[in-house]
Amino acid sequence: MKEQIPNLDGLSRVYAVLGDPIAQVQTPRLINPIFAAAGANLFAVPFHVTAEHFDGAWDAFSSMSNLAGIGVTVPHKVAACARCTTLTPTAKAVGAVNSVQRGADGRMHGALFDGQGFVDGLGAAKSRLRDARVLLVGAGGAGRAIAFALAEEGVGQLDIIDPVHSSLAFTREMFNAVRGRECARAADTSRGWAYDVVINASPIGIKGTERFPMPEASIQPGMLVADIASLTGETPLLRTARAAGAAVSDGNDMLAAQIRLIAGFATGLRAGTPIV
Repeated sequence: MKEQIPNLDGLSRVYAVLGDPIAQVQTPRLINPIFAAAGANLFAVPFHVTAEHFDGAWDAFSSMSNLAGIGVTVPHKVAACARCTTLTPTAKAVGAVNSVQRGADGRMHGALFDGQGFVDGLGAAKSRLRDARVLLVGAGGAGRAIAFALAEEGVGQLDIIDPVHSSLAFTREMFNAVRGRECARAADTSRGWAYDVVINASPIGIKGTERFPMPEASIQPGMLVADIASLTGETPLLRTARAAGAAVSDGNDMLAAQIRLIAGFATGLRAGTPIV
């Protein structure tokens, strides 16, 4: 163990990543090199915790003074949100967290970085968001967080597609509340597909045979097309967008930006401050 983790000692701190299942979680692999490069004596460790044992695990970890925080993945994001002492505005609005910072006093501070990670992952292309006409497909947890971030970036119009009416309505109302005006709505395909930005925040393209609802011929060179489902391979949506000459962003852009935000939070920085 000493050869594998040469600086592991009694002063080391732990960032516990909780999920069920846990084998697919990439956070430890991605974030530990960032901690090491920053000189932080801190290690992300995955723990398989089922829903029935979540409260017990939370109580145990939160009582440990050398716990830096908790990374939260499926299915614990909502349950963890309810256990936090404080929440960032995004986490409060969406009702979920994916990272929790333990304060020196034992208080647990929850954050949700999906939305900011998406926006930061766009790089220079984020400037396209202000006053843009945006199509968002998928109003689940990630989609809601992205919608919140889009509202903060000053998107002009948000059209939403999601088969679950309650999810769509929640996201629409949240977006309009942040923007302070009615500029989000359920997408009406009869109006056509005149968008500046197209975002897939759904599993379309990686699960099942469902096709992205926007016709391929409607994707134009001047568009920005983002697909957060694209991590290990290019989805049909991104292939079409590249062929059309549109600017593209995939799930790895969002993940890389989000991991640095989570790393900063885990080391004690203010939420939203990436580690450098």
